[in-house]
Amino acid sequence: MVKVGVIGVGTVSQLMHLPILSGLPDLYRITAVSDVSPTQLAYISQVYRAKAYADPYALVRDPEVDAVFVCSPDQYHADYALAAMEAGKHVFVEKPVTLCIEDLEKLIAAEKAHPELVCMVGYMRRYGQGFLKCKELLEADRRKIEYMRFRDIILEGDFFMGQTRLPYLCGDISDEAKADSAARRREQVGRALGEGCTEQQRITYTMLTGLGCHTLAAVRELVGLPVEIESVSVQGEHVVIVFRYDDFLAVYEIVNDQDVVQFDAAIEIYQHDRRMKIKYETPYLRYQPQTFEVIESTKHDTKTTLYGPDYRDPFEEEVKYYHQCITGGKRPKSDFQDAMADLVLFRDICRKIRT
Repeated sequence: MVKVGVIGVGTVSQLMHLPILSGLPDLYRITAVSDVSPTQLAYISQVYRAKAYADPYALVRDPEVDAVFVCSPDQYHADYALAAMEAGKHVFVEKPVTLCIEDLEKLIAAEKAHPELVCMVGYMRRYGQGFLKCKELLEADRRKIEYMRFRDIILEGDFFMGQTRLPYLCGDISDEAKADSAARRREQVGRALGEGCTEQQRITYTMLTGLGCHTLAAVRELVGLPVEIESVSVQGEHVVIVFRYDDFLAVYEIVNDQDVVQFDAAIEIYQHDRRMKIKYETPYLRYQPQTFEVIESTKHDTKTTLYGPDYRDPFEEEVKYYHQCITGGKRPKSDFQDAMADLVLFRDICRKIRT
């Protein structure tokens, strides 16, 4: 059994990581938690019968912690993950692993210096059953890809939580902590984009590292990186990107400021006589049915194959996979080095905005 310490017990932790880890008692036991909110920390530590640490660095030194889950705000990921590795702990970091390349380089160096530790980034969409089936079909049948489109047009969190289960959130975070958090984020995004970056570039980069990295990392695993960023069109929190691969084009849309409640996240692959579609559902409602659709056509017939519905939770699947890596000495596919490709791509996308 892997004993876990969780740093950051906000919305995503309360709705995903904590209940999933506690629901796998043969694999994990939550032994310690840490958060910047004293009231929130006290409540969660009582619910999960775990030690409460106001200081996250004290948590990583706890001998009763084998692996540290870093679920804090993005701007603290690098510091907490590095401290955990230096304390000899396995590390699971929610995406994005860091906000800038320089900080990720430090984590990669530490990962190489500690080959006995398992370090993984939480790209949960890469562990969904539809995604895995699509990857299997692509590897088994190398027919040419003609076109791809993928998107994240989303507004769902507060709406779904309000009708199902609200997280326990408190407003007792100190003004000093809030100011430090905001300053860290602005400084790190500024380092990522370079001196003189515009506010629009900051907005776009935040969208890519927040929501966009789920889809773009999944596409990267399926077909690799694009050879060129053809164009980037932006207006506030509306972004449309055209990528060129070796012999096809792909379009990505991301919209995150609408008022219509929906979760429209999908990856579609067109191969002239076959179209494959991975449909993602909101993570705020667990055990949503996941589907993967394949349509194949000939001159005389059209065949549609629907894989699913599959009710396995991608968050739970990645946590199970992480346990297998720890106990089996296996290096995860979404390790720190893997995540570097995303930060480089996001930087290049935002540089394209300037031109």
